[in-house]
Amino acid sequence: MADARTAALSDIWRYLADTSCRDYSPLYDRICRVVADDDAVLSLVQEAPPAGHFPNVLLGAVHYLLLGGLDHPLAAVYAGNSDADPGPLFVDVCLTHRAEIVDLLATRHTNTNEVGRSAVLGPALTAVAARLGAPLGLVDVGCSAGLNLFCDRYLLDYGPAGATGPADASVRIECTVVGGVPPIAAALPEIVARTGLDMDPVDVADADATRWLLACVWPDTGRLDRTRRAIEAAKHEPPTIVAGDAVDGIADLVLGLPDGVTPVVTTTWMLAYLSRRRRVAFREALEAASRSRPIAWISGEGAGVVDRFAGIEPPTDAQGMEASVFGLVTFRAGAVEAAELLGFVHPHGGWIDWRA
Repeated sequence: MADARTAALSDIWRYLADTSCRDYSPLYDRICRVVADDDAVLSLVQEAPPAGHFPNVLLGAVHYLLLGGLDHPLAAVYAGNSDADPGPLFVDVCLTHRAEIVDLLATRHTNTNEVGRSAVLGPALTAVAARLGAPLGLVDVGCSAGLNLFCDRYLLDYGPAGATGPADASVRIECTVVGGVPPIAAALPEIVARTGLDMDPVDVADADATRWLLACVWPDTGRLDRTRRAIEAAKHEPPTIVAGDAVDGIADLVLGLPDGVTPVVTTTWMLAYLSRRRRVAFREALEAASRSRPIAWISGEGAGVVDRFAGIEPPTDAQGMEASVFGLVTFRAGAVEAAELLGFVHPHGGWIDWRA
């Protein structure tokens, strides 16, 4: 019989399958359910520090080995060239490459840069420009490799609702409008400054760092190729990213933007990593900075994460995944000027329900 720690890990893997993978990533759904019942793999995970126990780290570790050229039948499954059962193959990689896996669990953490989020940021940036004016200066907090700083260079395809961006863009992102009428323009407002802030930024010129970034992308969701293309595009003009703490570093970056631009701070599914106290401190840092200039803050976070949108209950999509709250807070003269619910969005940018 599994001990209590193994049983708890098993529950976490099964929970991930039920809440995130089912109907979205059949590949990882199957793997998660197999791992949940495999004591040998769960025991291996427990050899790593607690931070390495999260399922996404092990999923990333195996994917990292495959992206590095590991000769194993699982590679063909991940590439979509084989319909073999991925569960037992995943277990085999873990157990036959145990030392490499444990080392990765001990030294890596989940680091994603979901460029699909550019599709939901697009209408929000258009809304900001309409309210506060353009050009814009972007500051993306928790930016990873900073790929969403180039959202104006991607083709954002909203189907019948329209499209934004250059038609010949190498990165194309599809987003379904499931409700409301978001302000979809042919082009985004002019962006004249782009800066990222991250505790552990990814250098797009670092082959190993970008390999891990790709390893954290779920292979069968259509996101891998577009992330790879976004990385390649960013290499031609690497983004400016400052390594630092979200709360301690945000004011200097906002106040350091050129005169005559509207500062737009974006946080997309990162604020939940901060304690509640630090989340409030982040907002207060923006309030303080707004004594010098008006600031817009676009946030995409789970329910209850941003205190100004507390009490809002997001809907659930057709796959049973709870939507995220998409909001805009503006600051002026050292205080919150307005907090506006823009709508609800899918965490990967697959759809938007506009309510503003």
